[in-house]
Amino acid sequence: MSQLNPNKKRILKIVLIPIAIILAIAIAATALVLQPGNISQQEAIDIALAHVGGGNANWPERDFEDFQRAWSVEVFYDGLVHEVYISRFTGEIIRVEIDRWR
Repeated sequence: MSQLNPNKKRILKIVLIPIAIILAIAIAATALVLQPGNISQQEAIDIALAHVGGGNANWPERDFEDFQRAWSVEVFYDGLVHEVYISRFTGEIIRVEIDRWR
């Protein structure tokens, strides 16, 4: 079995190591985005409505907030739009933005 000369080894290291790193990052990012979490969309709506105190909610969207996977739920109540960000894993409210209803 022949061995690679040092130049070919160096070229392989220069090419293959960055490709391996890029692939690892891509796989990790994909897993992070696609992992659904423990809190369902309906549970996120229920949590948001309970926090606001009523109103009408739209269907939650997957989002990222404060480096966490979250549900983003808009609740329309009392002339205001409450955008409630809820952790997809714990169900905790991460943040709420309130704006006038347009």
